[in-house]
Amino acid sequence: MSKQPDVGLGPRLLAIETALRALVDQASSTDPALRNRIRAAAEAYLATIPQVSELEREFIERSRGFVESIVRQPTV
Repeated sequence: MSKQPDVGLGPRLLAIETALRALVDQASSTDPALRNRIRAAAEAYLATIPQVSELEREFIERSRGFVESIVRQPTV
């Protein structure tokens, strides 16, 4: 059985991620370097986080995955 907060948060995150992907796709048609700049900005931020515990390492890896899911080229 799903947890109630997950049921409310999941659809919201789906809507936000879908909108962000569409915006990145549209903007990168006129700015091909956009995806790489977004990746670089995320990496610059993540580099400031000390990886002293499993929690920080997990945060960094999940963040990279989420950023990549938004900026990856759409498959046709």
